[in-house]
Amino acid sequence: MNEKIYVKSFYMDKYDYPKHHTTGDFITFTNPCIGYLLHGTAEFLYHGKTLSANEGDLIYIAAGTKYYSFWQGEPRVVFYSLSFSFTDRKAFSSFPFQILKNYPSDIFDEIFASYENNHTESLGKFYLLLSDLSEKLTGGNPALSAVLPAIEYIEQNYNKNITVSHLASLCNYSEPHFYSAFKKATGVSPINYKHNVCIQHALYLLTQTDMPVEEVSWRSGFSSSNHFRNVFFKILGKSPKDVR
Repeated sequence: MNEKIYVKSFYMDKYDYPKHHTTGDFITFTNPCIGYLLHGTAEFLYHGKTLSANEGDLIYIAAGTKYYSFWQGEPRVVFYSLSFSFTDRKAFSSFPFQILKNYPSDIFDEIFASYENNHTESLGKFYLLLSDLSEKLTGGNPALSAVLPAIEYIEQNYNKNITVSHLASLCNYSEPHFYSAFKKATGVSPINYKHNVCIQHALYLLTQTDMPVEEVSWRSGFSSSNHFRNVFFKILGKSPKDVR
């Protein structure tokens, strides 16, 4: 790890929820955060895709990441959360949101065990974790910048009718070139990206309000509740009723 990477602040907690937990709305972290799933599963809707984490997985959340998460476990969902900042704001800035599968739990247990009684020891172990992550995390995707205007437009206008031709014009591309560039950058087509963003908003309405599914469908940008249910199940593998 670069010797110029110094931790400015460091906070750790262990969360334990019965059966399920959601962020309640879209989350945007000002500082980087690391999660470690001890029990249960978690789904993250991020950049038009659904990413899944299971017990033993590490979740790295870069500063500025915007996402929605849904955690569930039987009987409980339990995870560690480490929030931190660096004296140099550019430190670790090349690493985007990602999940490392089957990461050893020992270092997290050690950091947490010493966190309350010996903060210095805990911070020392945290540096060891950062050193390991600096070698295992993958860098960002430069192709995203080329289609960023389209991504931002979709996220701000998800409940409106959006055409590929308009998105292409925002990025100064022809439609075929834009479609190829967008899928290369995000891993999904523009319509699938839009669907994922719509479902993010639908999850919030389903878990935080008593709004009927039909109204949730309409407010989330779908023209029919049947289409909404089909897309919802395709993305999450469960129905709106299951989530509620």
